[in-house]
Amino acid sequence: MPDIDISYAALRKLDLNLLVAFDAMLQERHVGRAAARLFIGQPAMSHALARLRAVLDDELFVRTGQGMVPTARALALGPRVRAWLGEGAGLLLKHEGFDPGAAEGLVRLSIPDGLEGLILPRLMATLRAQAPGIRLRTQLLEVEQLQRALDDDELDLAIVGVDLPWRSWHQRVHLLRCGFHYIHSPEQISLPRSAGLAHLARLDHVVSSHRGEAASVVDQCFAAQGLSRRVVASLASMTAILHTLKQAPLVSIQPALYAELFQVPGLVTRPLRTDPPLQIPIDMAWHKRNDQQPLHHYVRAQIMSITKH
Repeated sequence: MPDIDISYAALRKLDLNLLVAFDAMLQERHVGRAAARLFIGQPAMSHALARLRAVLDDELFVRTGQGMVPTARALALGPRVRAWLGEGAGLLLKHEGFDPGAAEGLVRLSIPDGLEGLILPRLMATLRAQAPGIRLRTQLLEVEQLQRALDDDELDLAIVGVDLPWRSWHQRVHLLRCGFHYIHSPEQISLPRSAGLAHLARLDHVVSSHRGEAASVVDQCFAAQGLSRRVVASLASMTAILHTLKQAPLVSIQPALYAELFQVPGLVTRPLRTDPPLQIPIDMAWHKRNDQQPLHHYVRAQIMSITKH
């Protein structure tokens, strides 16, 4: 493509909307009808026409008994202006249609392990049926790493139950709200079917080290009742927590979305009853640069649909 010398300073002085008015006038040959097409008043259209005449130093349209007749200059400019407007509309207003069946690409997703079982099987089933060329890569990052990973383009989507200080270039949408369960082994601890905070505060607790925000919310709930819990172990692995609960007189309070992970022989999972109910929001976040990326938009829409049903 040959280089084009563009005078940006000169272009900034022009109102390019005048070309829109010119095209409407050339199509309608009538000030009132041209104004109606632009959703402006007739005086505003007349003013735009006067400015066009001054800029182009030509009458452009001459009033006759048959209406507004274009001059030779207007007729010569007409096809070029219309082509330019068409190119501009195609560039700025139209988006290429997205065909999931033809789409190819990788979406990198950070998702809590408890939500994997809820979202990933249905998401993968949808992708295999509708968009087999889209691949997923999931990873579990510490919450402190999520924003940096999004900013550094190491991650496309983050599903998180943490109220992070999101910046203006981060986009997010709420997916669902999640309550809490407490888990223990009946062989290690005898608890009533619905143990309250006062009862649980007398026990030793094991927590998840990579879910600090959820643990903080639980501690705040205890503190609101004038209570505190004694945490004797902070473990990174859910498998380690499972084995520890089965072999030691401990209890663990976890988000309810992890409840399926604790449905194993020897452990009991009960809803944590509080007033008001203790819940955390689960959100999906991404970087603004991917907001209009069709493939990413499609995957986000599928995740939102899954969590809403």
